Amino acid sequence: MQNKETESDAIVIAYSPVGAALATGRSRSRIFKAIKNKELVARKDGRATLLEADELRRWVQSLPTIGRERTT
Repeated sequence: MQNKETESDAIVIAYSPVGAALATGRSRSRIFKAIKNKELVARKDGRATLLEADELRRWVQSLPTIGRERTT
């Protein structure tokens, strides 16, 4: 039995701003605003902007909560 890796098996470590918007449920404009306001750290590879998956998780978790108090 052969085990072939496919693109869908890859672990995503960084997103484009459009991909980050899809992953977080926010808009592309909101992603760029968060970068501009230094809420999100982005990396540059030439003209490309990349956002690390861990950084997106950190950002989403830093947003204010509403409703039930979070338990840890």
